[in-house]
Amino acid sequence: MIHGVYVRSRPKNKWHLVSVAVSPELATQDLKDALAQAQREGNELAEAAIQVFDSPYFIPETLNEVKKDKPLFN
Repeated sequence: MIHGVYVRSRPKNKWHLVSVAVSPELATQDLKDALAQAQREGNELAEAAIQVFDSPYFIPETLNEVKKDKPLFN
């Protein structure tokens, strides 16, 4: 399973891929870092989410909607 970390700057914008991780722990850390960076840059409305994919070859750079799956930790 490949985890794509997506960020969007405004509630109506598209989601943009910022990071790809193989483990849920790394994806969660990347999500926190991306959201913190957006907020440091003055974007208080920024949102971040993780979507799980089966293959790294099918990860799109932008999405209209992210299926918010909670990462499974072992």
